Parts: sequence; C-alpha cells; structure tokens
Amino acid sequence: MVRRFGPDSRGTLQPMLLATQAGAQAKAVAPGEVRFADGMRQLGEVVIVHHANNLQTVYALCERILVEVGKQVSAGDPLCEVGQSSATQRYDLLFDLRQGGKPIDPKQVLR
Repeated sequence: MVRRFGPDSRGTLQPMLLATQAGAQAKAVAPGEVRFADGMRQLGEVVIVHHANNLQTVYALCERILVEVGKQVSAGDPLCEVGQSSATQRYDLLFDLRQGGKPIDPKQVLR
C-alpha cells in the first residue's frame, strides 16, 4: 500500500493507492455491474462498478480495460490491467470506495 485512504497534508481526501507489478490485473472486490469503463483526465483508464447497498468501487490508473459497460461481474473477475506510472516507474492502482457517491474508507467494508 503506497497510500492509505484519508486526508493528505492539505486536508484533501485521497483514495487508496496500491502498488503492484507488471502484468497485474485489478479484480472486482464484490459482485456488481460495470457502469463506467473509459478514460478520465489524469486518472488514465477507469472502471466503476456499482454494487448492492448503493456502493461503488473505482479502479483507476489502468492501462487497458477488460470489461464493457453493462457487464455483470463477480468478485474476482478481472476489470483492467494496471498501468505503469511514468513519474514513479511503479505499477499503481488507485482504488476508491463510495457509498451514495461519497468516499468512504475501504477498511469499513473490505476484509
């Protein structure tokens, strides 16, 4: 874990940042429906999955998306290939968890 969920030094809430290795895939943490699978400025390729209880998971900094909008996914299904940061040379995945659109600490839900 490169960065935990929480405020940075300026008080801005930051999502979790995870370092991995070349060829790694981000996988769905729970069953749900892919609602977004496209590029976003400064976040690279992004996949957003909607789950039960108005939860959404966001997987960003991907290099290649492996799913399409509308696809039903199960826990463990590959969503995207993690990309390499040109700044750090690491393979980082930005992971965000939201309930009703508001960021929440993944530790509250994930084990």
